[in-house]
Amino acid sequence: MKKNLAGLFVAAAMVVSLCACGSGGSGSTTADKTSEAAAGAATEAAAGAAAGGGDAVTLTYVTWNENQRGQIQDTIDGFQKLYPNIKVDLQITPWGEYWTKLEAAATSGNMADIVTMHTNVVAKYVNGGKLAQLDDLTQYDDTFSYDNYPEGVTKLYTFGDAHYGVPKDKDCVVLVYNKALFDKAGVEYPNADWSWNDVEEAAKKLTDKENGVYGFAAYNHDQEGWGNFLYENGGSIIDETTHQSGLDKPESIEAMEWYMNMNANYSPSNEMMAEVNYIELFATGTVAMQTFGNWELSYFTENELVKDKFAITELPAGPTGIKATQMNGLALSVPSDCRNMEAAKKFVAYAGSKQGMSDSINGPAIPAFTGVETDWAKAHEDLYDTGAILKSMDYGVQFVGTESKTKWSEVMNTYVAKIFNGEASVEEAFTQAAKEINEILATEKK
Repeated sequence: MKKNLAGLFVAAAMVVSLCACGSGGSGSTTADKTSEAAAGAATEAAAGAAAGGGDAVTLTYVTWNENQRGQIQDTIDGFQKLYPNIKVDLQITPWGEYWTKLEAAATSGNMADIVTMHTNVVAKYVNGGKLAQLDDLTQYDDTFSYDNYPEGVTKLYTFGDAHYGVPKDKDCVVLVYNKALFDKAGVEYPNADWSWNDVEEAAKKLTDKENGVYGFAAYNHDQEGWGNFLYENGGSIIDETTHQSGLDKPESIEAMEWYMNMNANYSPSNEMMAEVNYIELFATGTVAMQTFGNWELSYFTENELVKDKFAITELPAGPTGIKATQMNGLALSVPSDCRNMEAAKKFVAYAGSKQGMSDSINGPAIPAFTGVETDWAKAHEDLYDTGAILKSMDYGVQFVGTESKTKWSEVMNTYVAKIFNGEASVEEAFTQAAKEINEILATEKK
């Protein structure tokens, strides 16, 4: 049965706009680029074989990640050494425009050859028949295996037994703080042993509303903000064991109530956070502590206002000592009607290989290939505490994705907005949201 793709993609675009995992500004590190070390006899032989057959092909690779331009180009350069007949044209479009253009391209049958895909919408593109299965990549790289990536990230792009995205990166959420504001207030810097109580006590001392300084930005973001605290209190957004919403669990409600207390007392107003980008609030010294995805950190390393003032640590532990951080990851997908299917599959197989991932350590995104994150960490250790990121990943929980995520995310976001707007209590909103989400989850294929 033919899908109503136009309506399907409009709904998907509405949800993905609420979660910009992997979006960012410009920035790169000064670490040596490992892609230059890919030469050798085997590489030359492969390049010769690639050059020996077939006409020249140009692939189009689309993404929204301007801050990852350098590291993506490093992977492209490594690939083109192996396949000189295949050129790759990298096209970067801002986050909001990206999904609008991708939707239009999908409905008209003109998608790019390589598409950066997000967990919030991948199910809709798969269900709409718009993405190719990527289960034959060993034809192009006999070492290729989905076992090389975190199981949780791979699972987000797997439907039935078929894979529709090669994991590109992985991420987590950390606590970022402004050392200058802590020094001025005479407050000890946060560390990995801190609890929620420690954060709250520090926020009290740091908040100076008369002078426009706030101790902690409790903003409305499920992945980078409040969602992490649910898991640290034993709650959840979706309980993967029961396949039910965890929002109505007492632990989830309690965690969100704590977060909203921080919002009411030590955070910029919701109106201010709606008007001024949350990254700018931190960079300009308005906020002393804030939770951010690691992919956002390049905004600060390249910002003269804050690059020498910010530092990071792990998220504070919950009341019973639980530490959690939501982990997610992007993937590279190929459209089902790709005009350059073989060349596109060669590229995603290379990009997902250890060499392709090693090419890509000089930028904010952490390569998805297990083990390469240590090389990435070493390349960035002079910029911030990459050890805190690696440690966080040890206890990370997977950012949730299900077949009906577009639908239930819209429900969840609607009720969470009511909490932030003062239209409903946490208990009221979470209880009703869970009821409606469970009705949606019940429609998913078992």
